[in-house]
Amino acid sequence: MSEKVGIIILLTEGEMTMDENLIYNKPITAANMLTFAIPTTVRMVFISLYTTVDGIVVSNYVGSVGLSAINIVYPVLNVNMALAFMFAMGSNALIGKLLGEGKQSAANRFLTLTVLLNVALVTVIMALFFMWDESIYMKLGSDEGLLPYCVEYGTIMVALGPVWTLQILFQSFLVTADRPAMGLWLSVLGGVLNVILDVVLVGVLGMGLTGAGLASGAGMFVGGLVPLLVFFNKKSLLHFEKPARPGGDVFKALGNGTSEMVSSLSSAVTTAMFNIQMMSLAGEKGVAAISALFYMQFLFVTVFIGFTSGIAPVVSYNYGADNRENIKKLFKIAVRVIAVASVVMFLLAEVLDRPMTMIFASRDEVLAELMISGFKILALSILLCGVNIFASGYFTALNNGKISAIISFLRTFVFEVGALILLPALAGVDGVWWTLPCAELLSAAVSVPLLIKYRKVYGY
Repeated sequence: MSEKVGIIILLTEGEMTMDENLIYNKPITAANMLTFAIPTTVRMVFISLYTTVDGIVVSNYVGSVGLSAINIVYPVLNVNMALAFMFAMGSNALIGKLLGEGKQSAANRFLTLTVLLNVALVTVIMALFFMWDESIYMKLGSDEGLLPYCVEYGTIMVALGPVWTLQILFQSFLVTADRPAMGLWLSVLGGVLNVILDVVLVGVLGMGLTGAGLASGAGMFVGGLVPLLVFFNKKSLLHFEKPARPGGDVFKALGNGTSEMVSSLSSAVTTAMFNIQMMSLAGEKGVAAISALFYMQFLFVTVFIGFTSGIAPVVSYNYGADNRENIKKLFKIAVRVIAVASVVMFLLAEVLDRPMTMIFASRDEVLAELMISGFKILALSILLCGVNIFASGYFTALNNGKISAIISFLRTFVFEVGALILLPALAGVDGVWWTLPCAELLSAAVSVPLLIKYRKVYGY
Protein backbone atom coordinates (compact mmCIF):
# COMPACT_ATOMS: atom_id res chain seq x y z
CA MET A 1 0.00 0.00 0.00
CA SER A 2 1.26 3.44 -0.86
CA GLU A 3 2.65 5.46 2.01
CA LYS A 4 1.59 8.68 0.33
CA VAL A 5 -1.18 10.35 2.27
CA GLY A 6 -3.53 12.50 0.22
CA ILE A 7 -4.17 16.15 0.90
CA ILE A 8 -7.36 16.79 2.83
CA ILE A 9 -9.58 19.45 1.32
CA LEU A 10 -12.04 21.00 3.76
CA LEU A 11 -15.24 22.09 2.06
CA THR A 12 -17.43 24.97 3.17
CA GLU A 13 -20.13 22.55 4.32
CA GLY A 14 -17.65 20.98 6.74
CA GLU A 15 -17.21 17.83 4.70
CA MET A 16 -13.96 16.55 3.28
CA THR A 17 -12.71 14.66 0.28
CA MET A 18 -9.74 12.38 0.51
CA ASP A 19 -7.26 10.92 -1.89
CA GLU A 20 -8.87 7.88 -3.49
CA ASN A 21 -5.80 5.85 -2.57
CA LEU A 22 -6.69 6.05 1.13
CA ILE A 23 -8.16 2.84 2.56
CA TYR A 24 -11.36 4.67 3.53
CA ASN A 25 -12.24 5.25 -0.14
CA LYS A 26 -11.47 1.73 -1.37
CA PRO A 27 -14.10 -1.00 -1.82
CA ILE A 28 -14.66 -3.31 1.16
CA THR A 29 -13.18 -6.55 -0.14
CA ALA A 30 -11.23 -9.31 1.57
CA ALA A 31 -8.14 -8.38 -0.45
CA ASN A 32 -8.28 -4.69 0.50
CA MET A 33 -8.97 -5.39 4.17
CA LEU A 34 -6.19 -7.96 4.44
CA THR A 35 -3.79 -5.64 2.64
CA PHE A 36 -4.61 -2.96 5.20
CA ALA A 37 -4.68 -5.24 8.27
CA ILE A 38 -1.68 -7.48 7.52
CA PRO A 39 0.96 -4.83 8.35
CA THR A 40 -0.68 -4.30 11.75
CA THR A 41 -0.94 -8.05 12.31
CA VAL A 42 2.68 -8.67 11.30
CA ARG A 43 3.74 -5.73 13.47
CA MET A 44 2.04 -7.29 16.49
CA VAL A 45 3.69 -10.64 15.77
CA PHE A 46 7.09 -8.94 15.57
CA ILE A 47 6.45 -7.15 18.86
CA SER A 48 5.62 -10.46 20.51
CA LEU A 49 8.63 -12.09 18.86
CA TYR A 50 11.17 -9.65 20.22
CA THR A 51 9.43 -9.69 23.61
CA THR A 52 9.76 -13.47 23.50
CA VAL A 53 13.44 -13.17 22.61
CA ASP A 54 13.85 -11.11 25.80
CA GLY A 55 12.53 -14.07 27.75
CA ILE A 56 14.65 -16.58 25.86
CA VAL A 57 17.89 -14.64 26.38
CA VAL A 58 17.15 -14.02 30.05
CA SER A 59 16.16 -17.65 30.61
CA ASN A 60 19.36 -18.98 29.03
CA TYR A 61 21.87 -16.43 30.37
CA VAL A 62 20.38 -15.27 33.68
CA GLY A 63 18.40 -18.41 34.47
CA SER A 64 14.90 -19.17 35.65
CA VAL A 65 15.29 -16.65 38.47
CA GLY A 66 15.55 -13.83 35.90
CA LEU A 67 12.50 -15.10 34.01
CA SER A 68 10.55 -15.25 37.26
CA ALA A 69 11.53 -11.67 38.12
CA ILE A 70 10.31 -10.39 34.74
CA ASN A 71 6.94 -12.04 35.29
CA ILE A 72 6.63 -10.47 38.74
CA VAL A 73 7.43 -7.00 37.33
CA TYR A 74 4.96 -7.49 34.47
CA PRO A 75 1.80 -6.54 36.43
CA VAL A 76 3.41 -3.19 37.32
CA LEU A 77 4.09 -2.47 33.65
CA ASN A 78 0.53 -3.48 32.85
CA VAL A 79 -0.80 -0.47 34.76
CA ASN A 80 0.96 1.88 32.34
CA MET A 81 -0.09 -0.24 29.39
CA ALA A 82 -3.70 -0.29 30.62
CA LEU A 83 -3.89 3.49 30.56
CA ALA A 84 -2.20 3.70 27.16
CA PHE A 85 -4.52 1.11 25.62
CA MET A 86 -7.56 2.86 27.06
CA PHE A 87 -6.49 6.19 25.57
CA ALA A 88 -5.33 4.64 22.29
CA MET A 89 -8.30 2.43 21.48
CA GLY A 90 -11.01 4.70 22.84
CA SER A 91 -9.59 7.83 21.22
CA ASN A 92 -8.79 6.01 17.99
CA ALA A 93 -12.41 4.91 17.58
CA LEU A 94 -13.59 8.49 18.11
CA ILE A 95 -10.92 9.89 15.77
CA GLY A 96 -11.96 7.42 13.06
CA LYS A 97 -15.60 8.39 13.55
CA LEU A 98 -14.72 12.11 13.30
CA LEU A 99 -12.86 11.45 10.04
CA GLY A 100 -15.91 9.59 8.72
CA GLU A 101 -18.03 12.62 9.60
CA GLY A 102 -15.63 14.92 7.73
CA LYS A 103 -14.28 16.62 10.85
CA GLN A 104 -10.54 16.34 10.28
CA SER A 105 -9.46 19.30 12.39
CA ALA A 106 -11.48 18.01 15.34
CA ALA A 107 -9.81 14.60 14.89
CA ASN A 108 -6.34 16.19 14.94
CA ARG A 109 -7.05 18.32 17.99
CA PHE A 110 -8.42 15.34 19.90
CA LEU A 111 -5.38 13.24 18.96
CA THR A 112 -3.11 15.95 20.42
CA LEU A 113 -5.12 16.13 23.64
CA THR A 114 -4.99 12.33 24.00
CA VAL A 115 -1.21 12.21 23.74
CA LEU A 116 -0.66 15.04 26.24
CA LEU A 117 -3.09 13.68 28.83
CA ASN A 118 -1.80 10.12 28.65
CA VAL A 119 1.89 11.01 28.94
CA ALA A 120 1.22 13.36 31.86
CA LEU A 121 -0.83 10.76 33.76
CA VAL A 122 1.72 7.97 33.27
CA THR A 123 4.55 10.25 34.45
CA VAL A 124 2.71 10.96 37.71
CA ILE A 125 1.98 7.26 38.29
CA MET A 126 5.61 6.37 37.56
CA ALA A 127 6.85 8.83 40.19
CA LEU A 128 4.41 7.49 42.80
CA PHE A 129 5.40 3.88 42.12
CA PHE A 130 9.07 4.45 42.89
CA MET A 131 8.11 5.40 46.45
CA TRP A 132 6.93 1.85 47.25
CA ASP A 133 8.49 -0.40 44.59
CA GLU A 134 10.00 -3.08 46.85
CA SER A 135 6.87 -3.63 48.93
CA ILE A 136 4.80 -3.79 45.73
CA TYR A 137 7.04 -6.52 44.27
CA MET A 138 6.76 -8.56 47.47
CA LYS A 139 2.96 -8.40 47.30
CA LEU A 140 3.06 -9.52 43.67
CA GLY A 141 4.71 -12.83 44.51
CA SER A 142 8.40 -12.07 44.97
CA ASP A 143 10.48 -13.40 47.83
CA GLU A 144 13.70 -12.02 49.31
CA GLY A 145 15.80 -13.95 46.80
CA LEU A 146 13.94 -12.62 43.75
CA LEU A 147 13.52 -9.04 45.01
CA PRO A 148 16.91 -7.66 43.82
CA TYR A 149 16.21 -9.00 40.32
CA CYS A 150 12.75 -7.42 40.31
CA VAL A 151 14.16 -4.05 41.36
CA GLU A 152 16.97 -4.27 38.80
CA TYR A 153 14.63 -4.90 35.88
CA GLY A 154 11.63 -2.91 37.11
CA THR A 155 13.53 0.31 37.75
CA ILE A 156 14.49 0.59 34.08
CA MET A 157 11.17 -0.56 32.65
CA VAL A 158 8.97 1.63 34.85
CA ALA A 159 11.15 4.68 34.15
CA LEU A 160 10.43 4.12 30.46
CA GLY A 161 6.69 4.55 31.09
CA PRO A 162 6.25 7.70 28.95
CA VAL A 163 8.03 6.04 26.01
CA TRP A 164 5.89 2.90 26.41
CA THR A 165 2.87 5.19 26.28
CA LEU A 166 3.89 6.93 23.07
CA GLN A 167 4.71 3.62 21.42
CA ILE A 168 1.26 2.17 22.18
CA LEU A 169 -0.58 5.34 21.18
CA PHE A 170 1.29 5.70 17.89
CA GLN A 171 0.78 2.04 16.99
CA SER A 172 -2.95 2.76 16.82
CA PHE A 173 -2.79 6.28 15.40
CA LEU A 174 -0.48 5.29 12.52
CA VAL A 175 -3.10 2.77 11.34
CA THR A 176 -5.89 5.37 11.45
CA ALA A 177 -3.58 7.80 9.60
CA ASP A 178 -3.37 5.15 6.83
CA ARG A 179 0.29 4.49 7.63
CA PRO A 180 0.14 0.83 8.81
CA ALA A 181 3.26 -0.08 6.81
CA MET A 182 5.27 2.53 8.72
CA GLY A 183 4.08 1.03 12.00
CA LEU A 184 5.21 -2.37 10.76
CA TRP A 185 8.71 -1.24 9.76
CA LEU A 186 9.21 0.65 12.99
CA SER A 187 8.26 -2.48 14.92
CA VAL A 188 10.66 -4.57 12.85
CA LEU A 189 13.47 -2.05 13.36
CA GLY A 190 12.77 -1.74 17.08
CA GLY A 191 12.56 -5.50 17.43
CA VAL A 192 15.81 -6.19 15.59
CA LEU A 193 17.58 -3.56 17.69
CA ASN A 194 16.13 -5.09 20.86
CA VAL A 195 17.24 -8.59 19.92
CA ILE A 196 20.77 -7.52 18.95
CA LEU A 197 21.21 -5.56 22.18
CA ASP A 198 19.76 -8.46 24.21
CA VAL A 199 22.40 -10.79 22.85
CA VAL A 200 25.21 -8.26 23.24
CA LEU A 201 24.31 -6.77 26.64
CA VAL A 202 22.98 -9.90 28.34
CA GLY A 203 24.71 -12.74 26.49
CA VAL A 204 28.11 -11.23 25.69
CA LEU A 205 28.65 -8.52 28.29
CA GLY A 206 26.80 -10.33 31.09
CA MET A 207 24.75 -7.30 32.16
CA GLY A 208 21.84 -9.48 33.29
CA LEU A 209 18.41 -7.91 33.71
CA THR A 210 19.88 -4.42 33.41
CA GLY A 211 20.98 -5.31 29.89
CA ALA A 212 17.56 -6.78 29.09
CA GLY A 213 15.85 -3.60 30.28
CA LEU A 214 18.17 -1.35 28.27
CA ALA A 215 17.65 -3.48 25.16
CA SER A 216 13.86 -3.22 25.52
CA GLY A 217 14.17 0.52 26.05
CA ALA A 218 16.11 0.97 22.82
CA GLY A 219 13.35 -0.78 20.87
CA MET A 220 10.69 1.36 22.53
CA PHE A 221 12.46 4.58 21.58
CA VAL A 222 12.18 3.60 17.91
CA GLY A 223 8.43 2.96 18.11
CA GLY A 224 7.72 5.82 20.52
CA LEU A 225 9.74 8.72 19.09
CA VAL A 226 10.18 8.20 15.32
CA PRO A 227 6.39 8.53 14.64
CA LEU A 228 6.62 12.09 15.97
CA LEU A 229 8.00 12.93 12.50
CA VAL A 230 4.63 11.92 11.04
CA PHE A 231 2.41 13.64 13.56
CA PHE A 232 4.35 16.92 13.47
CA ASN A 233 3.97 16.93 9.66
CA LYS A 234 0.97 19.07 8.71
CA LYS A 235 0.61 17.15 5.42
CA SER A 236 -0.19 13.90 7.24
CA LEU A 237 -3.80 12.77 7.35
CA LEU A 238 -3.54 12.94 11.14
CA HIS A 239 -1.21 15.45 12.77
CA PHE A 240 -0.79 17.56 15.88
CA GLU A 241 -2.81 20.73 16.17
CA LYS A 242 -3.80 22.93 19.09
CA PRO A 243 -5.22 20.40 21.60
CA ALA A 244 -8.95 20.23 22.10
CA ARG A 245 -10.32 21.38 25.41
CA PRO A 246 -10.89 18.53 27.89
CA GLY A 247 -14.58 17.85 27.99
CA GLY A 248 -17.28 15.29 27.36
CA ASP A 249 -15.52 13.75 24.37
CA VAL A 250 -12.56 12.79 26.59
CA PHE A 251 -14.76 10.88 28.99
CA LYS A 252 -16.66 9.31 26.11
CA ALA A 253 -13.42 8.12 24.52
CA LEU A 254 -12.03 6.85 27.81
CA GLY A 255 -15.29 5.06 28.49
CA ASN A 256 -15.13 3.49 25.04
CA GLY A 257 -11.56 2.35 25.69
CA THR A 258 -12.45 0.92 29.09
CA SER A 259 -12.49 -2.63 27.75
CA GLU A 260 -8.83 -2.40 26.73
CA MET A 261 -7.93 -0.89 30.11
CA VAL A 262 -9.92 -3.59 31.91
CA SER A 263 -8.17 -6.27 29.89
CA SER A 264 -4.72 -4.93 30.72
CA LEU A 265 -5.44 -4.30 34.41
CA SER A 266 -7.06 -7.71 34.69
CA SER A 267 -3.93 -9.19 33.16
CA ALA A 268 -1.91 -7.49 35.89
CA VAL A 269 -4.10 -9.02 38.60
CA THR A 270 -4.27 -12.48 37.06
CA THR A 271 -0.53 -12.56 36.31
CA ALA A 272 0.14 -11.81 39.98
CA MET A 273 -2.30 -14.57 40.95
CA PHE A 274 -0.67 -17.02 38.54
CA ASN A 275 2.71 -16.17 40.08
CA ILE A 276 1.44 -16.68 43.63
CA GLN A 277 -0.27 -19.97 42.73
CA MET A 278 2.77 -21.35 40.91
CA MET A 279 5.14 -20.21 43.65
CA SER A 280 3.11 -22.17 46.18
CA LEU A 281 2.67 -25.24 43.95
CA ALA A 282 6.02 -25.48 42.14
CA GLY A 283 8.29 -22.76 43.52
CA GLU A 284 10.43 -20.41 41.46
CA LYS A 285 10.56 -22.95 38.58
CA GLY A 286 6.78 -22.81 38.39
CA VAL A 287 6.80 -19.01 38.08
CA ALA A 288 9.44 -19.25 35.36
CA ALA A 289 7.37 -21.88 33.52
CA ILE A 290 4.17 -19.82 33.51
CA SER A 291 6.17 -16.79 32.40
CA ALA A 292 7.65 -18.65 29.42
CA LEU A 293 4.27 -20.14 28.46
CA PHE A 294 2.70 -16.68 28.46
CA TYR A 295 5.39 -15.59 26.01
CA MET A 296 4.60 -18.56 23.80
CA GLN A 297 0.84 -18.15 23.95
CA PHE A 298 1.03 -14.42 23.28
CA LEU A 299 2.99 -15.10 20.11
CA PHE A 300 -0.09 -16.83 18.64
CA VAL A 301 -2.72 -14.53 20.18
CA THR A 302 -1.14 -11.42 18.64
CA VAL A 303 -2.47 -12.51 15.24
CA PHE A 304 -6.02 -11.88 16.47
CA ILE A 305 -5.11 -8.65 18.25
CA GLY A 306 -3.29 -7.35 15.18
CA PHE A 307 -6.08 -8.19 12.74
CA THR A 308 -8.78 -6.69 14.97
CA SER A 309 -6.73 -3.52 15.53
CA GLY A 310 -6.00 -3.36 11.81
CA ILE A 311 -9.63 -3.27 10.65
CA ALA A 312 -10.93 -1.19 13.59
CA PRO A 313 -10.28 2.25 11.99
CA VAL A 314 -12.21 1.21 8.86
CA VAL A 315 -15.11 0.02 11.03
CA SER A 316 -15.11 3.29 12.98
CA TYR A 317 -14.91 5.36 9.79
CA ASN A 318 -17.88 3.59 8.20
CA TYR A 319 -19.82 3.80 11.44
CA GLY A 320 -19.25 7.58 11.46
CA ALA A 321 -20.31 7.75 7.79
CA ASP A 322 -23.39 5.60 8.60
CA ASN A 323 -22.46 3.16 5.82
CA ARG A 324 -24.17 -0.02 7.02
CA GLU A 325 -23.50 -1.92 3.83
CA ASN A 326 -19.74 -1.57 4.35
CA ILE A 327 -20.06 -2.49 8.04
CA LYS A 328 -21.89 -5.67 7.04
CA LYS A 329 -19.20 -6.57 4.50
CA LEU A 330 -16.45 -5.91 7.06
CA PHE A 331 -18.10 -8.15 9.61
CA LYS A 332 -18.45 -11.09 7.21
CA ILE A 333 -14.82 -10.82 6.13
CA ALA A 334 -13.61 -10.57 9.73
CA VAL A 335 -15.58 -13.61 10.91
CA ARG A 336 -14.08 -15.77 8.17
CA VAL A 337 -10.55 -14.59 8.85
CA ILE A 338 -10.87 -15.16 12.61
CA ALA A 339 -12.31 -18.68 12.10
CA VAL A 340 -9.50 -19.76 9.77
CA ALA A 341 -6.78 -18.11 11.87
CA SER A 342 -8.06 -19.80 15.05
CA VAL A 343 -7.63 -23.28 13.59
CA VAL A 344 -4.28 -22.50 11.95
CA MET A 345 -2.78 -20.91 15.08
CA PHE A 346 -3.92 -23.81 17.27
CA LEU A 347 -2.40 -26.41 14.94
CA LEU A 348 0.86 -24.46 14.80
CA ALA A 349 0.94 -24.30 18.59
CA GLU A 350 0.47 -28.05 18.86
CA VAL A 351 3.26 -28.74 16.35
CA LEU A 352 5.74 -26.21 17.73
CA ASP A 353 5.21 -26.73 21.47
CA ARG A 354 8.30 -28.86 22.12
CA PRO A 355 10.74 -26.93 19.86
CA MET A 356 9.62 -23.62 21.42
CA THR A 357 9.91 -25.03 24.92
CA MET A 358 13.46 -26.22 24.36
CA ILE A 359 14.50 -22.75 23.17
CA PHE A 360 13.54 -21.46 26.60
CA ALA A 361 14.64 -24.39 28.72
CA SER A 362 17.36 -26.30 26.89
CA ARG A 363 19.59 -26.05 29.99
CA ASP A 364 16.91 -26.81 32.59
CA GLU A 365 15.23 -30.22 32.45
CA VAL A 366 12.80 -29.49 35.29
CA LEU A 367 11.63 -26.27 33.68
CA ALA A 368 11.29 -27.96 30.28
CA GLU A 369 9.11 -30.74 31.72
CA LEU A 370 6.80 -28.24 33.41
CA MET A 371 6.46 -26.19 30.23
CA ILE A 372 5.75 -29.09 27.86
CA SER A 373 3.00 -30.56 30.04
CA GLY A 374 1.51 -27.11 30.58
CA PHE A 375 1.44 -25.89 26.99
CA LYS A 376 -0.43 -28.97 25.75
CA ILE A 377 -3.36 -27.79 27.87
CA LEU A 378 -2.92 -24.04 27.73
CA ALA A 379 -2.76 -24.04 23.90
CA LEU A 380 -6.46 -25.00 23.78
CA SER A 381 -7.25 -21.38 24.68
CA ILE A 382 -5.93 -20.31 21.24
CA LEU A 383 -8.90 -22.00 19.55
CA LEU A 384 -11.39 -19.71 21.32
CA CYS A 385 -9.61 -16.47 22.15
CA GLY A 386 -9.89 -15.09 18.59
CA VAL A 387 -13.66 -14.67 18.67
CA ASN A 388 -13.49 -13.03 22.10
CA ILE A 389 -10.73 -10.59 21.14
CA PHE A 390 -12.58 -9.71 17.94
CA ALA A 391 -15.92 -9.19 19.68
CA SER A 392 -14.48 -6.81 22.24
CA GLY A 393 -12.45 -4.88 19.66
CA TYR A 394 -15.36 -4.71 17.21
CA PHE A 395 -17.69 -3.11 19.75
CA THR A 396 -14.94 -0.63 20.67
CA ALA A 397 -14.62 0.31 16.99
CA LEU A 398 -18.40 0.85 16.92
CA ASN A 399 -18.00 3.23 19.88
CA ASN A 400 -19.94 0.86 22.17
CA GLY A 401 -17.51 0.82 25.07
CA LYS A 402 -20.07 -0.65 27.46
CA ILE A 403 -20.50 -3.97 25.65
CA SER A 404 -16.81 -4.14 24.84
CA ALA A 405 -15.95 -3.63 28.51
CA ILE A 406 -18.44 -6.31 29.63
CA ILE A 407 -16.85 -8.89 27.32
CA SER A 408 -13.34 -7.90 28.33
CA PHE A 409 -14.06 -7.80 32.06
CA LEU A 410 -15.72 -11.21 32.08
CA ARG A 411 -13.02 -12.76 29.89
CA THR A 412 -9.88 -11.38 31.48
CA PHE A 413 -11.00 -11.05 35.08
CA VAL A 414 -14.19 -12.73 36.27
CA PHE A 415 -13.86 -16.05 34.43
CA GLU A 416 -10.07 -16.18 34.68
CA VAL A 417 -9.90 -15.34 38.37
CA GLY A 418 -12.72 -17.75 39.16
CA ALA A 419 -11.00 -20.58 37.29
CA LEU A 420 -7.64 -19.72 38.84
CA ILE A 421 -9.08 -19.98 42.35
CA LEU A 422 -11.13 -23.13 41.77
CA LEU A 423 -9.13 -25.33 39.38
CA PRO A 424 -5.73 -25.42 41.16
CA ALA A 425 -7.55 -26.39 44.35
CA LEU A 426 -9.00 -29.38 42.47
CA ALA A 427 -6.13 -30.37 40.16
CA GLY A 428 -2.95 -28.68 41.42
CA VAL A 429 -0.56 -27.47 38.72
CA ASP A 430 -2.74 -28.93 35.94
CA GLY A 431 -5.56 -26.74 37.25
CA VAL A 432 -3.39 -23.68 36.61
CA TRP A 433 -2.89 -24.75 33.00
CA TRP A 434 -6.63 -25.29 32.47
CA THR A 435 -7.48 -21.76 33.66
CA LEU A 436 -7.14 -19.98 30.32
CA PRO A 437 -9.02 -22.56 28.17
CA CYS A 438 -11.92 -22.55 30.63
CA ALA A 439 -12.01 -18.75 30.77
CA GLU A 440 -12.02 -18.48 26.95
CA LEU A 441 -14.81 -21.06 26.65
CA LEU A 442 -17.02 -19.19 29.11
CA SER A 443 -16.21 -15.90 27.38
CA ALA A 444 -17.20 -17.27 23.97
CA ALA A 445 -20.57 -18.22 25.49
CA VAL A 446 -21.05 -14.49 26.17
CA SER A 447 -19.35 -12.92 23.12
CA VAL A 448 -21.17 -14.84 20.41
CA PRO A 449 -24.72 -14.13 21.71
CA LEU A 450 -23.84 -10.43 22.08
CA LEU A 451 -22.56 -10.26 18.50
CA ILE A 452 -25.82 -11.85 17.34
CA LYS A 453 -27.97 -9.57 19.51
CA TYR A 454 -26.49 -6.33 18.18
CA ARG A 455 -26.49 -7.22 14.47
CA LYS A 456 -29.68 -5.27 13.79
CA VAL A 457 -28.55 -2.29 15.86
CA TYR A 458 -25.39 -1.72 13.78
CA GLY A 459 -26.46 -3.35 10.55
CA TYR A 460 -23.77 -6.01 10.28
